[in-house]
Amino acid sequence: MNITHPHRILLVQQVDASHPQLVSSLEQLGMELVHVADCATAMPSFREEDIDIVMVDIDFPEDRGIDLLGKMAEDPRELPLVGLSRRKSLADVLSAVRHGATDYLMLPPENLDVIKHVVDRALERGALKRENLAYRTKLENANRDLLESLTLLQQDQQAGKHVQQLLLPDTPKQISNYQFCHFILPSLYLSGDFVDYFLVGEDHAVFFVADVSGHGASSAFVTVFLKNLFARKRSDFLHRGSTAILSPAKMLAIANRELLEMGIGKHVTLCVGAFDLKCNQLSYSVAGHLPAPVLAVDGRATFLPEHDMPVGLFADAQFSDHMISFPPGAVLTLFSDGILEVLDSDTLEHKEQRLLDLLKEGQSSSTQLAEAFGLFDMDEAPDDIAILVVCRF
Repeated sequence: MNITHPHRILLVQQVDASHPQLVSSLEQLGMELVHVADCATAMPSFREEDIDIVMVDIDFPEDRGIDLLGKMAEDPRELPLVGLSRRKSLADVLSAVRHGATDYLMLPPENLDVIKHVVDRALERGALKRENLAYRTKLENANRDLLESLTLLQQDQQAGKHVQQLLLPDTPKQISNYQFCHFILPSLYLSGDFVDYFLVGEDHAVFFVADVSGHGASSAFVTVFLKNLFARKRSDFLHRGSTAILSPAKMLAIANRELLEMGIGKHVTLCVGAFDLKCNQLSYSVAGHLPAPVLAVDGRATFLPEHDMPVGLFADAQFSDHMISFPPGAVLTLFSDGILEVLDSDTLEHKEQRLLDLLKEGQSSSTQLAEAFGLFDMDEAPDDIAILVVCRF
């Protein structure tokens, strides 16, 4: 059984002929009264009493009633305030409202219904104000929690970015008579693009460029997986005699199988290459990567042919090795598809031609290429962008 408690009202009113009638009317409406006859003791009662509504006589001398209204209106409880006056003046009404009154009652009141209407309306407005205040407080708390979570997320992302950068190889790096250099511009803190290159034994150098679907932490996790995979297979070559690391097609097949087994719904386009440092032959495999690697030799640039499916989509995907010679002065340049987003051309064909025109002179620095594409001046990249340049001296 619900018990409805009577509303408590603080009545700040001079004792005159209208006072007994107002008190009697409020009691008939079931109100509990706390009466204060002067402004000096009104604020302590206002602060200390458990009240639901306040009526303030604004006819106190020297505008003390109006001043009292203003002080009560600043209270965070936002209690409903009703101004009382014996003067039928619009200026008095406006002054009371400007000082925080939610309603106004002329004295003496016409009848009980008028008082009931004023009280009910003031209580409704007070309840609505408190409800809005509760919603505002809840929203402010939610925003504060969200800001704290966002700050923690940014800290985590910054830490992840630092770790990911530590996983990248040195740039530039010379292996035998080959130079490798790279540039990566993430669209978020963490990048789904990744490059790596390293010596395998004494006679081979292996590299790869990866572009993971999506952005952010989940895509960056796949780049860590690829870094670990190639490191494991390099270790298998050194300690177990496994030659899988020297076959780009085999590495793609292993990556495809393991990524599907992880079941994280990510796929990767990859370019993998293995240099034979003795005979200067390049074995490569391209798994759905766009744009294709560009080989520049003697002022002529061409895309490497022969592409297979991306990694992580189909269990029965097939990958193949392709072999080319790599003469002195040759430059191999690889991009992730984010580079196509920054080329101002209408079609993919035109964008690819722009790449060939730029690369045919054999630019051997990833930093110079980044400058040529305006990547250092870009506030926000539309997609992750990776550049890897390999040149033979």
